[in-house]
Amino acid sequence: MHVAKGWWWLGRAGLCLPFAWSGVTKLLDFPGAVAEQAHYGLLPPMLYAAGVIIVQLGGCLLVLFCRGRWRAGGAITLALFTIIATIIGHSYWAMSGMQRVHTFNAFLEHAGLVGGFVLVAAQALHKGGVGGDEEEEEEEEEE
Repeated sequence: MHVAKGWWWLGRAGLCLPFAWSGVTKLLDFPGAVAEQAHYGLLPPMLYAAGVIIVQLGGCLLVLFCRGRWRAGGAITLALFTIIATIIGHSYWAMSGMQRVHTFNAFLEHAGLVGGFVLVAAQALHKGGVGGDEEEEEEEEEE
């Protein structure tokens, strides 16, 4: 099955949107980003804030505008970042009541993002797969 290149990009853009938004927001309000890292006990918070911005924006750029191993690397980086950030920021196991329910739902939503990035990485590394860049280039050459 052939899927238009634009649809693959749109799907990756949807996965990246929360990370791009967060990275740009942190970049524009760096003191707020530092305060957020301090809130979670990450020391030194300035270093963590800078790292988060680099990972979020850099990962998005790789996923959206690169191919093959570079795209896969960006996707895996964002997946690992999401796992770590979810464990730190959505520790539902330490909560009770409705707060636990809402935090658990956010935890599961983040697990879905991780799954999406794993699929992006697998697709990027699979030559000639559904929606693969190599497949599209071969079709263009045949025409």
